[in-house]
Amino acid sequence: MIRRKILYILIVTACIWLCMLYTFQGLRFFLGILLVLPVVCLFSVLIQAAFCRVEAGEIPPFATRGNCVILSLKAIHNGVLPLASLRADVRWASYGEKSVRHKQKIRGMGGRSVKQMEYTFPAAHCGRSEFTVARAKIYDCLGLFSVPIKKSGGGTVMIMPVVAPLGENEMEMISGLLNRSSAVKDGDYFIREYRPGDNLRSIHWKLTAREEEFQVRDRDADYSVNLFLNMTDELLADPDRRDAFLDRACSVMAFFSEIAVEGYNVFWSRDGILCCYRIETGEELQLCIMELLELKKIGSVGEDEIASLKLGCHLEPDGRLYIGEQCAYEK
Repeated sequence: MIRRKILYILIVTACIWLCMLYTFQGLRFFLGILLVLPVVCLFSVLIQAAFCRVEAGEIPPFATRGNCVILSLKAIHNGVLPLASLRADVRWASYGEKSVRHKQKIRGMGGRSVKQMEYTFPAAHCGRSEFTVARAKIYDCLGLFSVPIKKSGGGTVMIMPVVAPLGENEMEMISGLLNRSSAVKDGDYFIREYRPGDNLRSIHWKLTAREEEFQVRDRDADYSVNLFLNMTDELLADPDRRDAFLDRACSVMAFFSEIAVEGYNVFWSRDGILCCYRIETGEELQLCIMELLELKKIGSVGEDEIASLKLGCHLEPDGRLYIGEQCAYEK
């Protein structure tokens, strides 16, 4: 019914214009409309541009890899007259992917009104993602002219790794590592298990007989638990392998944080320099993960340093977890 009415109005209007063209006065009137109407549209859209703007909504600071990130824009029209249409273009740049540009258009806004626009982006890879408002403009009622309007907002979303529970063998071996690393204070000495190279005079024979394992007195013992992340530049260059490694590394660190009461140290290489991060609280764990997400280049580190770190707990590029020389990996 509505289409028939519109078609009827168009036919009647066309007939009136054809009748007017039989006289010079009607022709001048028709040409005047063709000349004046675009000018009126241009002035109207220029005036309305001063009362329109686009603002980015609240941006979540974190998102988990594999989920979708929903971001919003707020289109604000403070003018009195209605607005024909408004378009906003946004850009999403994430690690390991090409920059994506989405366009969305609002058709018709009343005076002094606000409308929301939502954009959905995939969180495909771990790392920093940037959300920016690339362009915003309004159109006149005929779509002849467009004028840019004010735009503001945007920000960063950190795509976090997926934390999964470890296998039973891994949890048992890590728990055993932490138990072996605990020391007993005996006066001015610490009591620990015997290590190759220890002086035989430092053996505590009474405790050795009781524990049935060699126990040693050590004045300056270091019982800190270390986790070495053995990443490579080839690993960082492959987004999928990098995601898998970061998932494993964060899962292992999360388990360490649960059972290591006194904290632990995490080591990795960056630009050829060995970095150490001490983790004792949940906030420090999150900061450590953020540092790993920003890592771009490993470089080369001395073999002696790597060999000493591999005596403890270390994670290989293929995701296998080792406690010393023993593999604790469970698929």
